[in-house]
Amino acid sequence: MAHEKKADSRHAVTLSQSLTRPYLPIILRVSLAIFLLISSAAILYTTAQNFHSVQMLSTQALESTALALSSSAETALRATGNIASAKIREIFSDRVVAYALILGQDGTILFHTNPRLVGSFFPEASSEKWPSTMASGQRIKLLTGLPAYEFNYILHLPDGAVELLRLVLYTTPADRIVSDARRMWWIVGAILILLWTVGILLERVFTRHLRLQGELEQRNQLALIGQMTAVLAHEIRNALGSIKGYVQWVHEKLEKPDPKKDGLSVALQGVSRIETLVNELLGFSRKEKYRIECLNPVDLIQEAIDTAGSSWKGKVELQSKPGIRAMGDREKLYLSLANGIRNAIQAMEGNGNLRISVYPDGRWVNILIKDTGPGIPAEEIPRLFTPFHTTKTDGTGLGLAYSMKVVEGMGGKISLANRKKNCGAVLTIRLPRTRESDSE
Repeated sequence: MAHEKKADSRHAVTLSQSLTRPYLPIILRVSLAIFLLISSAAILYTTAQNFHSVQMLSTQALESTALALSSSAETALRATGNIASAKIREIFSDRVVAYALILGQDGTILFHTNPRLVGSFFPEASSEKWPSTMASGQRIKLLTGLPAYEFNYILHLPDGAVELLRLVLYTTPADRIVSDARRMWWIVGAILILLWTVGILLERVFTRHLRLQGELEQRNQLALIGQMTAVLAHEIRNALGSIKGYVQWVHEKLEKPDPKKDGLSVALQGVSRIETLVNELLGFSRKEKYRIECLNPVDLIQEAIDTAGSSWKGKVELQSKPGIRAMGDREKLYLSLANGIRNAIQAMEGNGNLRISVYPDGRWVNILIKDTGPGIPAEEIPRLFTPFHTTKTDGTGLGLAYSMKVVEGMGGKISLANRKKNCGAVLTIRLPRTRESDSE
């Protein structure tokens, strides 16, 4: 009982894994996409906030510098009472100061870092146009094209008079900080590209790992089925041989008018059919040995057409380029081609157009077998190569499974799908191309 419970538990785990595995790539892609989008959004938002903060800090630094210089000038002016004192000139000699001037209420320049401008009239800067607040600043451009920061400050003198201090600062040091912060966008862009590249690579690697794991499990299952099938088929064939021999002996002993002879003929037909099925089971379960050689696939296709389509009334077209050579096992490729052609003809039911084309594609040789039948139901496509799965009433479900087994054993690929533009299906067999094809 303990062993049965463990086996049931393993079966439940395996069943659960097999049910969830097809959705793992989708779950992985969605999770990875969400992670990358959230990470990218967080990085971009943080960078934008930091850049905005740097811009604000640079402007606040200019405003603080201008306000400190203005306050110092006002304090010196209150202390000395001389607008042209050395102390005030010393304050405005800071290297960040482009120029500074003090205006009277009528627009007369009372002080300027360029002494030649003292006494000039500045009508557009009369008291009516002074700022309403005590201090205000804005970014401007000098006539030289350099960026600057203009700061206006209302000076309050001891006698109650007011004057306007206009201070213009160079913004190069502050702009350099903003420029350095702007370079962060390039770094962030490179990080995001790297992040997405790594994410896509991880998705590809994990998806490939799941696919290989699925293929390995499928091979193991097929190997287990093959072992079981081989044992059963061997026992059935032994018993069937005895039955067939006895029935044939009795059938030969009976004369024609005897009604038992007709019944034995029916029995022999049934035995023959079971024998065919057993041979197919043994062929599918047998561990194949391959004789890979350079071959002309067109010759094998023609032989398969002559065998599988000899009594068919439809139209057959074979298109190929001369000199195409592929690597494969002649006998096994012939069986796969004959099986594919037979399936196509059966799908068209007596009449139709069977088109077979052979052409090179890089390091591959493609063999396409197209029919004009009704096509394949979409729900059947994922299970077409599963052993014992068939849509025919008299099929064994081993033809396509055997073809996949031997084509992959020859280093090739096989697929079956509906045609894109026309009705019908197309069986594609890809085999490694030989170097002789390139030299011809």
